[in-house]
Amino acid sequence: MDETTFRILDALSREIGAPLSIRELTKKIQYLHGTAHYPNIYERLQTLTRDGVTLVTKLGKSSITALNFENYLITDWLAEMELRKKRDFLRDRAELQMPLAEIEDYCNDTVLTRSLCIVNPEKNMKLNRLELLFLLHNPSVQDRIGIARNMQALQAKRNMKIDYLLLNKEEFIALLKSEERNPLNEMLSNKIAIFSPQRFWLEIKDALSRGIRLKFSEETNPAKITEQDMAYNLARFGYKEIGLEIKEGEKICVEYIVVSILLQNENARHVEAIPVILAKNRPNYGLLIFLSQKYSLSGRVLGLLEALNNVKPAEEVEETIKILKSTNTRTVKTNLESIRKKMRLYNAAE
Repeated sequence: MDETTFRILDALSREIGAPLSIRELTKKIQYLHGTAHYPNIYERLQTLTRDGVTLVTKLGKSSITALNFENYLITDWLAEMELRKKRDFLRDRAELQMPLAEIEDYCNDTVLTRSLCIVNPEKNMKLNRLELLFLLHNPSVQDRIGIARNMQALQAKRNMKIDYLLLNKEEFIALLKSEERNPLNEMLSNKIAIFSPQRFWLEIKDALSRGIRLKFSEETNPAKITEQDMAYNLARFGYKEIGLEIKEGEKICVEYIVVSILLQNENARHVEAIPVILAKNRPNYGLLIFLSQKYSLSGRVLGLLEALNNVKPAEEVEETIKILKSTNTRTVKTNLESIRKKMRLYNAAE
């Protein structure tokens, strides 16, 4: 794959769902790679379009380009691009090659992993951290516990922080199609598929074939979610404080709202709202585990889940508690009776 083709595919793969004009594509390539020449990009796009890899359509005076997912070979092209990104990223980073090799060996030794991505690798490398996205074949609770323990052991061995999001196919599709701001849609614009990249792009192709419009976005800082967005989303999730005027805000997933409450830590009533909104909605508990680990909140989340499970037992909550405890997470105790009263007040428990 020549350099111009690689850069075009790299840029377009980060903007699925938001087709670019050729001039916008050129600016994106310059931002990502430092240099970009419009004539070279235009000429290579003509070739890629003739080969069916990209689509170019006229919109007024502009030419709009996008990847052609109707092309049977598109996943091969994108897999080749991912392998090139992997080689380029790891070439001079021997300190990362060994832990990633161990993780890939683990993936090869099990039948669970469909694909594996490293997320925001440049930024996380500077923080001595890995952020991973596992797409899995219907993992059991014991499977998730096995991965959690394996990652914990690797963290200790390599003296680096490893955060990981585990998703099965159904969860992956649900998060892709969600209208809410969520971590998955923020991961996909800055990732490298390091294990089974073709499978990863087959999953994206399948999502597009279902009519899902992908919405990649920049990473949310849950500590900076505004009061307006917080109140709006708490009300959406079934927790509206008396006398508070609710103004429409941005839709944000319940898992981000939970973590935001704990990070901002300014309102005890909001902390007690967490079991309420978890009980009244259907959170992705794997996503909640990921965020709680990423922001060093696992003990507080565990304490709230234990209180929730005490008041309103649920299989998913109990399984999540087991997964968190499997990595020796220490419970931060909560006021059980206060939470019980709050859940009854908001009709989240009998």
